[in-house]
Amino acid sequence: MKRNPHEHACHSTRRSGKVKGATKYWVCEKVKDWVLENPKVTAKELQRRIKDEYKVLIHYKRVYHGRELALTELFGDWKESFNNLYRFKLELEQSCPGSFVVIYHHTIGNKVRFNILFFAMKPCIDGFLQGCRPYLAVDSTFLTRKFRGQLCVACAVDGHNWMYPVAVGVIDSETNENWEWFMQRLKDAIGSPYGLTFCTDCGQAVMHGVTAVFPYAEHRECMWHLVQNFKKRYSGNVFDDHLWAAANSWNSYLFEKN
Repeated sequence: MKRNPHEHACHSTRRSGKVKGATKYWVCEKVKDWVLENPKVTAKELQRRIKDEYKVLIHYKRVYHGRELALTELFGDWKESFNNLYRFKLELEQSCPGSFVVIYHHTIGNKVRFNILFFAMKPCIDGFLQGCRPYLAVDSTFLTRKFRGQLCVACAVDGHNWMYPVAVGVIDSETNENWEWFMQRLKDAIGSPYGLTFCTDCGQAVMHGVTAVFPYAEHRECMWHLVQNFKKRYSGNVFDDHLWAAANSWNSYLFEKN
């Protein structure tokens, strides 16, 4: 008998060292459930779990490639997801007319590459214009996975004082040109409502974008960022006892008192 047709399921306790026969495809099948449970699990953690579960130590690179293969099979390929953007744009424009999906790309080496994106659904636009105060908080955060960049958002506050997303964008970095482009697309979507007010941090790029596209809108800086800047020079209880109390005052008497 040269071959055992049955699958080997028991855990060997005699194996030691690194196993060369465990391919990335084998790793993919073994870690798929763990990756599905937590897509952010690291290759180092998967290497440890495989060691505890199957009593074998697999090279880090092989575990890493097996994890990437599992992510691709579970959630799709990173590069192929760019092609789905245009399918998403077409489907949304057909099923939800009036929505804004703007995709810019550039060509590098005869290949089409993603550049920037703006996205605002028609119900969110109408809900903001008809049911929310004319207030928008605008900021961005870092994208930290395989492809880097900045995720921008324009967020309002509804009648329950809950956050109400109005528009989302993806840019490569926080530059004057990118923020001005995002603000111009936002203006195309919502127009210029009476009494519109923007709240941003003290980043020069985002403040430039607001001023350039909405010159007549009120523009204020986020109180939290102001406090962080104050703390560079001042310290003590003045912030909790007076500054935050003044910011939260709902009438002129309490504001002047604080």
